[in-house]
Amino acid sequence: MMSSAKGPGPRTLTLIWISIVLVFSMSLVSPTVGVTTSVSGSDDQEAEPDFEENFRQYFDYYSMTEYLQGLQARFPDLMKLYSLGRTFEGREIWCAKLSDSAAIVDDGDPGSEPDVLIVGAHHGNEWISYETALYVMTFLLENYGSVTGNGSAATYLLDNREVFFVPMLNADGTQYAHDTDRGWRKNREPNYALDNTPGPLRDPDLVPVSYGVDINRNYGWMWHDSGGSNVILSSGSSYRGPPDNKDDDGDAIVQFDIRHGIFPGPDEGVDEDPWDGIDNDGDGKIDEDPAGGFSSAETIAMKELGDTHDFRTAITYHSYSELILWPWGYTHEVPRDGPVMAQLGGRMAEMNGYRPMQGVDLYKVTGEFNDWFYAEYGTFGYTFEIGRTHNIPAEGILNHTRLNLDPALYLIYSAENPYISYLRFRSNMTTVTRDGDVIRVEIPMEDEGYPFALRMEEASLVYRWKGGPWERAGVVLGDDGNLSGSIPVDVDEGKLDFYLELKDDMGNIITEPAYAPLSLVSYHLKLDSIFSLYFGFDTVLVMLFTLGVSWGGFSLGIAKSIRSDRSREGKNG
Repeated sequence: MMSSAKGPGPRTLTLIWISIVLVFSMSLVSPTVGVTTSVSGSDDQEAEPDFEENFRQYFDYYSMTEYLQGLQARFPDLMKLYSLGRTFEGREIWCAKLSDSAAIVDDGDPGSEPDVLIVGAHHGNEWISYETALYVMTFLLENYGSVTGNGSAATYLLDNREVFFVPMLNADGTQYAHDTDRGWRKNREPNYALDNTPGPLRDPDLVPVSYGVDINRNYGWMWHDSGGSNVILSSGSSYRGPPDNKDDDGDAIVQFDIRHGIFPGPDEGVDEDPWDGIDNDGDGKIDEDPAGGFSSAETIAMKELGDTHDFRTAITYHSYSELILWPWGYTHEVPRDGPVMAQLGGRMAEMNGYRPMQGVDLYKVTGEFNDWFYAEYGTFGYTFEIGRTHNIPAEGILNHTRLNLDPALYLIYSAENPYISYLRFRSNMTTVTRDGDVIRVEIPMEDEGYPFALRMEEASLVYRWKGGPWERAGVVLGDDGNLSGSIPVDVDEGKLDFYLELKDDMGNIITEPAYAPLSLVSYHLKLDSIFSLYFGFDTVLVMLFTLGVSWGGFSLGIAKSIRSDRSREGKNG
């Protein structure tokens, strides 16, 4: 007679109880219980924006004009479109001012919003230059006011800056490159054989010997210096334009007399004090009788724009070489602000992978945009040499415009304080831990030469719980350079938003993340008990894998134990 069925043996029961206790213990020690993290306004990849459909083909002057007018109609509060003047062939030199109240200067508080200048198409064959300017401009308009990461950047910048875009400075040359000669570089003004004589002596019925001036050799600063442009050969691709040949300050000792071959120069009091920052003729005045420069409508327009605004930073887009350049372009001498310009240029180069250098290290240029704006106005100007060819195909437009968006946003942001480029925050290494009644925050920071003392007694973590009022917690700077602070936990659960705010002894305010308080670090605090557990997605994956391995092993062990028990029972039956 067979014996009656028995339950699992002691060995099997022991394995089952061990597996239950192990799984329960794993759930209690999950590393994501209690707090989860997110950053609002981060640079996470977002879906391709609709406005990018406008950048599948190159604009020409006429389609760009229509596009700008369309943006003006759609964003009348954010954009003011106007003309800086007309080119030789009568095209408008369009300028678009972008700000939260574009029709009002600095929101009615003069000087409160730094000015930034972005210029494209100094050269007619460099089409990607104006496409990039248009892309940055469109990005700011289309994302203003949105709740995405892009919206945080666009909204902050237009609320706190005035950004001027001149997307197609060389409208004549660009249109000629579209219609006639893809490689055309200069503008389209005529050059005459008598251009080296005083302007009034030129015969308007003469036939031009060539066309075009290189606009980026026609600015005043060091225009007269040799080796950085075509001086006499007007057909050359970098022809700087005709000399001034006028006695601008009225001290000439000899007058022009073409019939007798008398052409007075600096020694006779004509063009004796060029744009170089020096009193060359010893009359107590500086640069009052320039040798040349600003002979073209385009550079005259830019000079007038610079004279009437305080541009802190600027970009002029060109192609090609994948470089970021800054002054000086005419000499290897390092300018007064050379170190900070190099630091800022280097930070932007980290974003697009370009090579940063002082302009002259590429080759010498005279009468150039960045040199003029820095020498005359103190503007930190940068040349972006985009791509590896002038003739970038249309399907490559978005690759280059996207790549150069973040550096442009960073330069606009840095206009308030370019020295911020010396402070490097390692946001991806920020640690946040719950310690009883406080949340402890540690933010790694590297000081690469910030020239102003940080007032740590005023440093703070600005925080709020569950969307409530903003409060402040103190911050200390450790010997390792890291910043740390503690935020009181005065809620059982809910969302914590915070950002870091620093001040220096010059009154500059520095925040991390940038664009704060529109961009914030957010934490979600959950009840820290076994009845209210929160598992992050990564933790769930780890648990499933571990449970699979654990349960697989335990299942085999349990099955083997049951078989062993039954075998033993069979032998005893």
